[in-house]
Amino acid sequence: MTILVSIGVLFLTVASAQDKSADESCFHCHPAQVTEFQGSIHYNKNTCADCHGGDINISGDVISINVMHLNFTGKPSPVQLTDFCAKCHPNSTSAYKEGIHWQKLKEGRLAASCTDCHGTHNILASNNPNSSTYSTNVPYTCAKCHENQTKMQALYYGISTDRFDTYKNSYHYRALISGEKGVATCPDCHEYHDIRPASDPKSAVNPANLPSTCGKKGCHEGANNVYISGGKIHETQSVYLLSIDAKRLVTYFYIIMILFELAFTMGLIFLGITSNFEIRRRH
Repeated sequence: MTILVSIGVLFLTVASAQDKSADESCFHCHPAQVTEFQGSIHYNKNTCADCHGGDINISGDVISINVMHLNFTGKPSPVQLTDFCAKCHPNSTSAYKEGIHWQKLKEGRLAASCTDCHGTHNILASNNPNSSTYSTNVPYTCAKCHENQTKMQALYYGISTDRFDTYKNSYHYRALISGEKGVATCPDCHEYHDIRPASDPKSAVNPANLPSTCGKKGCHEGANNVYISGGKIHETQSVYLLSIDAKRLVTYFYIIMILFELAFTMGLIFLGITSNFEIRRRH
């Protein structure tokens, strides 16, 4: 008990000497979150109250009674979160609101919000190697959703879940993990915030826009349709045989075979049960 009291006194002594942005009041109940926040790029620029509301100020070692009052909002929804971020990042959020992720969020569906890509409390600068948006980490950040069968299945978007696996077979990824600088990752082709499906005429990966996307400064300047048609980013995406998607055809074949086997097995079981009843009836 004496040790715990000593630790508590030490903490309060240090906390009272810190700037108010240290969020001492929140620390008493949320030590893990505040500790993460203290390593964030937002620390000493923002406070917990900027996103969650309430009053985190303390006087000496007394916690403010208004911590969970005065417009306290708690955990914001993904849609609300975008408006919070817009206060300091208007350009990024404005572009984000033009993209497919925001459109799906407004429909109440699963989609990436600001924190899904940048982190929640431990947000780091994109040039920090530990940041989820650092160039070599971006593919893994995107893969959290785009490799997830539940999120990408047909009931949601019908997007193939092999995007990261096929990207790993490309030159870009092999060059990236070998340490080469300036290699294209997901946002270099799909944009950072204004991400749109390929069918959208404004999408960076729309066939009509690929020459300008691949040919931008620092990439393949002067690229044209002839150049682009000779390479792939997502290798082995599909295998075509006489204009037929053989990969999808094989998938459907196995699905049909499995259903047939199940139906056949259930039929045999049913015939076995009925035949037993018939034999017993005759005896």
